[in-house]
Amino acid sequence: MADFAGDPTTELERKLGPLKVVCILETISYLSLLVMWLGLRSHIGTLMVGSVHGMIFTAFALMMWRFRAVSIIAGPIGAVIVYERVRREGAPVVSRAGTGRSPTMAP
Repeated sequence: MADFAGDPTTELERKLGPLKVVCILETISYLSLLVMWLGLRSHIGTLMVGSVHGMIFTAFALMMWRFRAVSIIAGPIGAVIVYERVRREGAPVVSRAGTGRSPTMAP
């Protein structure tokens, strides 16, 4: 925590930047995979881009660990949805003092 002693942002806000980047990379890699597979019909290109896409998708699924089932099912569409929600609403506001409520998104 010493690295962020003077930083007014929360840990969650610091994690949103890398999540946005992975969401964008996931969508780009998926679209590239579709182009290689359906558009160019390149078997070698599909294997190479598919491998990269798999690694990026794994990173996305690990970053969304709590929601891993949804992120795996939704795939790149889920990445776009997550990116847009984070971009529009920012970091979720976590309730204080153990009120028993779940975290909500900031207005």
